[in-house]
Amino acid sequence: MEDRLADIADDLYGVPPADFIAHRTARGKELAGDKPFAARVKELRKPAPAAWVINLLVRARRAEVDDLLALGSELRAAQAALDRGEITRLAKERRALVTALAREGTQLALEAGQKVPPGVVDAVAATLDAGLADPEAADAIRSGRLLRPLQTIGFEPVDLAEAVAVPESGSRAAQKRAPERPRPRAIDDSDAELRRARTRADAAVARAEQDAAEAADEFGDLEARLRGARRALAAAEREAEALERQRDTAGRAHEKARAALDIARTRRRELGG
Repeated sequence: MEDRLADIADDLYGVPPADFIAHRTARGKELAGDKPFAARVKELRKPAPAAWVINLLVRARRAEVDDLLALGSELRAAQAALDRGEITRLAKERRALVTALAREGTQLALEAGQKVPPGVVDAVAATLDAGLADPEAADAIRSGRLLRPLQTIGFEPVDLAEAVAVPESGSRAAQKRAPERPRPRAIDDSDAELRRARTRADAAVARAEQDAAEAADEFGDLEARLRGARRALAAAEREAEALERQRDTAGRAHEKARAALDIARTRRRELGG
């Protein structure tokens, strides 16, 4: 039954949100002979706009989505190894891919007749980032049956409770509520605890370096754009000054020509012309 329900969900979560209820109702009517199963179909929830855009991307741009999510394991490996150069490279690639996919999702939604406000675009990007941070969040994205956007918070596992329609049995997405955070343990002087503390500290440093690298890249991009804008403004001002000079020159030439014309007409009248 779960496989059959997943097949129906795969179909439903590919339609625009505005059409979801109508399609779900139609599928329920088709299953009128199997009331328990029809009831489960009717329980499938309408996806949030950002979740629908992600589902659309998975269907229309699966290769690009897979390429992006594959960076997650590389980023985690680079952070574990404290490889600053690799972290910087992968962070820049991640940002470019997330931005491109979010933009592509917006275009696909427009082609499907759905406008995507800026807040939804931000939620799409945040969901893709969550898939990079957490392998199970990546699996939730790949399902193409997201119900709501995802978000990564620090080093905590992404909350996947009620985030996927017909989730895989045993996955975090199949849990009814977010897992409780473990209570802090008293730190003792054992070597094992010290190693764990160092590992957490190293991970925090790696994440901070990644964020700093991304911020530095963004700052550099904005500075370059600002310099370009200033150069364009200076060029436009120079061109405006040149055009003003040309206008003044043309004005003087026009006045001289009019004066010459007046003189020529006066002479012609004097000659009886």
